[in-house]
Amino acid sequence: MREVILTNIIKMLKILGVLTAMVAVSLSVYQQIVLLCGLAAGYLMGFAWYGVMLGRLWRSSDMTVAQAKSTMAMGLILRLVLLLAVFGTAIQISVEQFAAVVAGFAIVYVLGMVLLIQNNYSRYL
Repeated sequence: MREVILTNIIKMLKILGVLTAMVAVSLSVYQQIVLLCGLAAGYLMGFAWYGVMLGRLWRSSDMTVAQAKSTMAMGLILRLVLLLAVFGTAIQISVEQFAAVVAGFAIVYVLGMVLLIQNNYSRYL
């Protein structure tokens, strides 16, 4: 499991590096380079969300079904509180920053899930 997670993280960082470079060039052309801070905040929140979820999944594999359900439920509540706090702070700054944070979070979360599904799916083919 550890190898799968590390492989996915390395792939994700490479893809995010290329994507961030393209976004930085695009934002500099439109003179909105300030939005990179929001994108970075979204990336960090996405990695925190993804990491906590994977950690809880990993730990719950050694638990009973009832313990695993309660652990996953508590993890979901903690992740949702983090999501609301960061999104609430971003919307108070500006709508553009909020959109950048949401985009950063969505990119990391979707990319992480796609890589995880691809890795597990290719294992059984």
